[in-house]
Amino acid sequence: MARVPVYRVPRPAMPQISPPAVWRWVKWAILVVLILLGVRTAIYTIDTDSAGVVKRFGKYHRTTGPGIHLLFPFWIETATEVPVTRNQKEEFGFRTMQAGVDSRYLGLEELDRGQVPQDDLKTLIRESGEGTFGQSSSSLRSRAQEILRGEYIMLTGDLNVVDVEWIVQYKIKEPRQYLFNVRNPRYTIRDASQSVMRQLIGNGSVDEAITIGRIEYENAGKDMLQELLDEYETGIHIVTVKMQSSNPPLRVRPAFNEVNKSQQQKEQRINEAMKLYNEVIPKTIGEAKRVIETAKGYAAERVNQAEGDVAKFSKVLVEYQKAPEITRRRLYIETMGKVLPEIPEKWILEQGGAEGGILLKLDLDKQM
Repeated sequence: MARVPVYRVPRPAMPQISPPAVWRWVKWAILVVLILLGVRTAIYTIDTDSAGVVKRFGKYHRTTGPGIHLLFPFWIETATEVPVTRNQKEEFGFRTMQAGVDSRYLGLEELDRGQVPQDDLKTLIRESGEGTFGQSSSSLRSRAQEILRGEYIMLTGDLNVVDVEWIVQYKIKEPRQYLFNVRNPRYTIRDASQSVMRQLIGNGSVDEAITIGRIEYENAGKDMLQELLDEYETGIHIVTVKMQSSNPPLRVRPAFNEVNKSQQQKEQRINEAMKLYNEVIPKTIGEAKRVIETAKGYAAERVNQAEGDVAKFSKVLVEYQKAPEITRRRLYIETMGKVLPEIPEKWILEQGGAEGGILLKLDLDKQM
């Protein structure tokens, strides 16, 4: 069997690079990387709503405002951005999973209905500082219910249970204290807020927690929480404490609502009765006063008229005593002058004669 000749293609000769040239390229590459890294670590930018806290070897050095700034490179100095003008909030008893026009909330009612995405459950549990790896959907839901119940179920001073949901809005006023004095500012705010709210609810009654005392609780909660955080030197300013809702437990809520409805109907009936009272009584009192004043005026008029008649009669009596016949005739004529015009028919009778009789009928009214 004949052998097939094998032809080998000669390889091109590799250029020979001397070790000094390689070392020179490596040095230049390292120098360029160091320059770029130095520039990258020496320049930082702070947003308009934030402040920059600069640390040198891990220790606080200075605070800078918004804009572009320089610091020592290669992590000799590092800058941490802290939002100092932004309103931040913490929610208790519920969570806002999506804010906007179609806001989506996660509370106990949504958990009881079972219409909660699993991602929302994991987010709630993760924000509470617990892990969610390897948990089923039912266990995630049960754990989320426990977290929310632990936040909003509270005992009042008269040994009643209420469900309280509230919001705490705050700002960072001292970035240095916020970063260095508290290990976890967010959990510190949550723990302090729950402590203050439970103290307020525990010192009052269920009626104060649900109806008449909510405004007082909000104002007192803000002041007490601010005082507590200032004592801890957290560098946090509380903007507001707002109670979103405060209701009896879900199982007894219908009965409580019926009681409130009855009380409202009672107050409505009382208000309607008071309205009718205010409409009728003052009118009646005014009418009585009017009748009394009318009677007084009539009495005064009758008395004055009687006194005038007495005075007139006294004067006539004096004149009568002076000339009785003349005065009698005058009185007769004056009286007939008042009586005759009221008579519709007037007859003249014959005076004298044996038979007498009607002499003439005068139709004076027709003639007039």
